[in-house]
Amino acid sequence: MNSKEMREISQAYVKNHEAWKHYLASFLDQITALLESADTRFSIKFRIKTLESLSEKISFLSKAGKEQEPQIKDLIGLRVVVPFQEGVERVVAVLCKNYAVEAIERKSDQLSYREFAYDSVHVEIPLTQELGLPGCCKPVVEVQVRTILQDAWAEVEHELIYKNHFRFPNSDAIRKKLAALNASLTLSDMIFQEIRDSQKEMEKWGHERFQALLDKTLELEGPGLPAALDIKDFQTSEQSSDTAAGSRAEMEKYLLAALKAHNEHDYKSAIAYYSMVLDRNPELSIRSVVFSHRGMANFMLQRESQALSDFDRSFYCDKSNYRALNYRAMVLRRMGYVEQALECFEMSLEIHPGQAGVHFLRSQTLLEIQETERALADLTRALELDPEHEEAQKLLDRISHQPWAKKPAADRQAPTE
Repeated sequence: MNSKEMREISQAYVKNHEAWKHYLASFLDQITALLESADTRFSIKFRIKTLESLSEKISFLSKAGKEQEPQIKDLIGLRVVVPFQEGVERVVAVLCKNYAVEAIERKSDQLSYREFAYDSVHVEIPLTQELGLPGCCKPVVEVQVRTILQDAWAEVEHELIYKNHFRFPNSDAIRKKLAALNASLTLSDMIFQEIRDSQKEMEKWGHERFQALLDKTLELEGPGLPAALDIKDFQTSEQSSDTAAGSRAEMEKYLLAALKAHNEHDYKSAIAYYSMVLDRNPELSIRSVVFSHRGMANFMLQRESQALSDFDRSFYCDKSNYRALNYRAMVLRRMGYVEQALECFEMSLEIHPGQAGVHFLRSQTLLEIQETERALADLTRALELDPEHEEAQKLLDRISHQPWAKKPAADRQAPTE
């Protein structure tokens, strides 16, 4: 790079550096909002290359013979760091959906299967306004997307190799050690992703198992959402004023939107609309049912604590709402709090004893802690209340055929796992 080119670059920095900062800050806000709305776990680093770093990179690329006239793509850059490999592709997908991506460079594609080196995905997004970049710089924002381990390696490699102006003594040996370290990090990333995939499979299994139990509970109340809430409930109160009528109309509008979102499995939107209904301070009986709805939506998003809180408030608003206790019991059982779940089932049956389905669900819960005699009693009661309860009959038959179930009650004990 000759002195004239250096002078032009310096002048561009002096004249336009503030504009670059302002543009990058705005772009950072956009990317952050998009990734947050996509439920992506990430952190963001950002920077504008210093004049010194830019000069060093041009010199490095020229000496390496990689480019006759190096074109710098990362004068303005963001780095998105995610925990797992799956997050890299999720971020890239979000960028491609929302921007006219000019190019995507995957560093690993340049390596053979025998090589391990710096890995990252670089996404080039064209600038949307003229920023007066130096002539050697491509008018793009480069978004680098990496895992945490890839980012750690890149930082170390940058310090040891790229920024070092002299060769190591016995450099081949040291580079072999660095390659071995990089291979270990790459393998670690792969193993972390495999563990993550296994966790997701377990979560899916647990979620499906809970949904099956939940469906059984909802059969007690008919199809649709828990404790179906009738819009007419908002229309029967005496309209004392135009303000009250307007408030009821708002609640009705938000409730319809909430139920629609809930049935379409858009639980986040449903929660927002349920909250809007509750903000209008409906009567306690309606609040109770809306809290139950919102609690179920929270649980479907795996927000167990919020779900339990909503079911508690539902019951507090209406102490006859045994359904809220059933939902709370199901969440507690899913979380492993069996004794607390049994207490909720007990309270629910005290309010409404004729719930064959709850006796069945409680029998399943009792079997989890090897309370076989009590489970048998619940199954017997469930069949007394509903002789057509097939699952209760199957479970009773299965337990009754176990050798330990045929002993006298005083000697009966379920086998340990």
